Amino acid sequence: SCGALLGGVLGVLAIFMTMKAHEAGEFKTLRTHGMEGCRRLGTGEGVIGAEDIHFRRDGVAIISSDDRWYWETNLLQNFSFRVPNAKAQGGIFSYNPATDRVQKLRHAGDSFPHDFHPHGISILPRSGFEPGSESKVTRIFAVNHRRDGDAVEVFEAASDELKHVMTVQSSLWKNINDVAATEGGFYVTNYIERVPFTHPLAVPELLNLGVEIGAGGYVLWCRLDAGKGEEPCLKVMQGLRMPNGIEMSTDGQQVFVLESLGQRVVSYSVPPEGHGGKLVPEKTLRFGSACDNLSLSPSGRVYTACHPKAMTYKFLHAKKPSTFRSPSQVMSFDQSLGSLREDLLSADGDPVSGSSSGAFHGSTLLMGGINDPGFLACSGRSEAS
Repeated sequence: SCGALLGGVLGVLAIFMTMKAHEAGEFKTLRTHGMEGCRRLGTGEGVIGAEDIHFRRDGVAIISSDDRWYWETNLLQNFSFRVPNAKAQGGIFSYNPATDRVQKLRHAGDSFPHDFHPHGISILPRSGFEPGSESKVTRIFAVNHRRDGDAVEVFEAASDELKHVMTVQSSLWKNINDVAATEGGFYVTNYIERVPFTHPLAVPELLNLGVEIGAGGYVLWCRLDAGKGEEPCLKVMQGLRMPNGIEMSTDGQQVFVLESLGQRVVSYSVPPEGHGGKLVPEKTLRFGSACDNLSLSPSGRVYTACHPKAMTYKFLHAKKPSTFRSPSQVMSFDQSLGSLREDLLSADGDPVSGSSSGAFHGSTLLMGGINDPGFLACSGRSEAS
């Protein structure tokens, strides 16, 4: 009968969704640890949605911040299409652990008249990264979701202000997420192909229906010296499962790409012809969590923040952050993808939920969350050997 058939279909669907929830970590038993000496900072200075964090070589952290409520107006639209729903502009902040000072970097004069909704960032020079280390000027590369489409903005940063240097836009990207800068250009992740109005792959991606269906993401290399009207970017790796965080090895000869849906990071070698050539896959490290951005410590260890329960984050916390909390997790690994360590876990998502960034310098571990005010600063830490 129709009733029996419907019951069977619903039963199969229930089993399938239970399997997907298990893969997303919803049935994990989590135990809080590593929260000693942690404080939430930056709320009074206006930090909200501390998406990405990187340390300068002098130990000052640079933080991207944006109130991302506008992201949730429609799951099936791209970021830039949703910008008109934003209530305020985002910003770049600095934090100095030595003085415990949080400061917003203001735009110098009228140097940047556009929307500013930063997502992933990268800086030069930066902690743990050798190319460009002799530079005396800090440059900040920021993925920016603008009304006229995604862009990577390049700024020069003084003590308390940002001077806009250039904007890079490409016809090859659709929904960009994070950036890793080096001399002469940068790598950028594009997390899915189909935009702006609907993602035909959104449901297959969410349900993880096989690599050939769900792997719609890619990585691009973009030059800074492209002429006017010249395409600055090239696709250097495709077929990825929601590529998110991206970072480079200390010597600049490897690229680490984190796939959130794949719950893994893959190391790629830069080909002999240099940046712009097809990246060569080397090793894979699996996390068991949906992780986000990547950053380097002075020793070269790579830090990331993760969602141990991805569905709790996406379908509850992201919709009502103050009502529903989502576990936060910071993990780190060495550049050979050998040793993985869980540095911090907040099982109840307090005081910061939905972790998206982790960064380490000296004895300070920082963690930011996608939706929450402020960021977490944990002192008295040591690195894995």
